Amino acid sequence: MIAVVGSSHDDILYFESIMADKRKETIFKRFEITIGTIFNQEILLMDGLYTSVLSSALINHILEKYYISLVINVGKCLSVDPKLKIGNIMISSRVIDVNVDLTVLTHCEIGQIPGFKRVFEVQNDIINYTKQGVGRRTFASAINATYLSSDNLSEETLKALKERRSIFGEKEELVFDSVSAGVALACTLSDVPFIIVKAIERPIEKDQTVDDYLGVLDSYINLGKAVVSTIGDIGRADILKGGYTV
Repeated sequence: MIAVVGSSHDDILYFESIMADKRKETIFKRFEITIGTIFNQEILLMDGLYTSVLSSALINHILEKYYISLVINVGKCLSVDPKLKIGNIMISSRVIDVNVDLTVLTHCEIGQIPGFKRVFEVQNDIINYTKQGVGRRTFASAINATYLSSDNLSEETLKALKERRSIFGEKEELVFDSVSAGVALACTLSDVPFIIVKAIERPIEKDQTVDDYLGVLDSYINLGKAVVSTIGDIGRADILKGGYTV
């Protein structure tokens, strides 16, 4: 089973619309899960992931309750690099939890959880299949990105991202969200592969507007087609290794 998870119902609406043999379940008396098939591959859909703490708890629960071979986190993200455009589809190569700064107390780097390496890496085969899906099913192109994830976007966080960008690496484009760190951590603990595939909603320093939100919704269909294509390819190929390097 492949889990496709997001923050809002809009994030998973496309997948729900094409899913066959749907059934509903509820966890924690609040969060609704939809289980069905896409390309004869069993899929679990769930929204309601907000903050890394909640996303980690929810992902950990479904990984314990269901046999899940891959977690795909979809939705919206913010661009750290100004040259990126609204609607660009950003595929995670890695995730860094920028909530974590224990450099004063330990020998950890910024973003490193004690006992883990700082960067949560994504399995290369899954990245490649996802990028191929974007090119094959849409007119858009996918961009590899490092996801910086934090539970809140404070002025202090913004300042750190602007002034200390080199700490997080210069190899790829940087994007920001509030969920992927929790997804990456839960998957790491359960040794389950994951990938983050999101569309840019706005630059990180810009306040959210209705136009921005409506604009990124137009990219959801492209994003959905790409992920669905990936699901089909993964279903036909034995690429999941039951884990990845962190």
